[in-house]
Amino acid sequence: MPTVVPSSIRVLVTDDTALYRRMLSDVLSSIPGVEVAGTSFDGEDCLMQLERLRPDFVTLDINMPRRDGLSTLAEIRKRGIKTQVVMVSSPTAESAEQTLLALRSGALDMILKPAGTSIQENRRSLEEQLLNQVETVRGLLKSSLRPISTPSGTPAHSHPRNKAIGPLPAANRVGAFQCLCVGVSTGGPAALGTILPMLPLGLPVPIFIVQHMPPVFTKSMANHLASISKVPVVEATHGEIAKPGHVYIAPGGKQMKMVKKGVAFELVVNDDAALGSCKPSVDYLLNAAAEVTGSNTLALILTGMGSDGLAGCRRLGAMGAHVLAQSGETCVVYGMPRQIVDNGLANEILPLQGIASRLVELLQGIR
Repeated sequence: MPTVVPSSIRVLVTDDTALYRRMLSDVLSSIPGVEVAGTSFDGEDCLMQLERLRPDFVTLDINMPRRDGLSTLAEIRKRGIKTQVVMVSSPTAESAEQTLLALRSGALDMILKPAGTSIQENRRSLEEQLLNQVETVRGLLKSSLRPISTPSGTPAHSHPRNKAIGPLPAANRVGAFQCLCVGVSTGGPAALGTILPMLPLGLPVPIFIVQHMPPVFTKSMANHLASISKVPVVEATHGEIAKPGHVYIAPGGKQMKMVKKGVAFELVVNDDAALGSCKPSVDYLLNAAAEVTGSNTLALILTGMGSDGLAGCRRLGAMGAHVLAQSGETCVVYGMPRQIVDNGLANEILPLQGIASRLVELLQGIR
């Protein structure tokens, strides 16, 4: 039976600083269809309020006395409380590491505490971030989607593109690629933490990843992924020559693309404008791939809210590139991949646990 979506989304705001509790509450209350069910001043208070209020989602500050955000999240999961958790973090390396651990441990997403020079600027930043979180939670409530662990043996599903585009059969594309471009948003740290450790050394092409994430956080994520993966993983730097078998993650708040440098690729990291409010942008990367590698591009769209990557995949698809999409039942949020599937752009739809092995087959020429 379809899930009944409540008339308003109930939120519990948790922060040990009264100023941020008030600011978060005021911004959330101003969003249509949102009700601030209550506030709490630390993790212990949050757990008591959660049991009583049962909100749809809770904002959870990382650093708090008595019980911090990480241990509170762990206790929420231990008690089986059915609520989405959005972490509230400061733009520091220490907070970034803790926040990324929270995202890998079941938090839905994160927002960044604004550090602007005026109250108005800070409020605008929070409004933009919280609107995105509310829409994500609203979408989850409407579709009743939750992450599902899929066995690695689950077969991939073929999903040919529109016949008008005329894609090459997958079997003829194996081993013909010059790069792999990956786009991901909500649920990305956990998804990448599943895929990258399963990739072997010696892949014949560079891998470029755009994860929607603020500055500082992409560096911490790259460092963590490097520590658990065989393949080298780094945050991209401007002017770097991309090496086969290496993974390059677009820095938060920057755009990333590749240009030809002889027979190799040189990375360009710049301050070009956001595309569809995204910076880094998946479409920005894929548009560059269309110019540089064209039909020899392998594109992968993973879990995330919104449609970033759709325009780029449409352009690549028309050129005959090969596009993969994560299956809906294994996404935290089935937004970005769904746009690819619903528009007939996915050559293959793959469960999360089956993506790495299929990438190896395609890139290494194994049929």
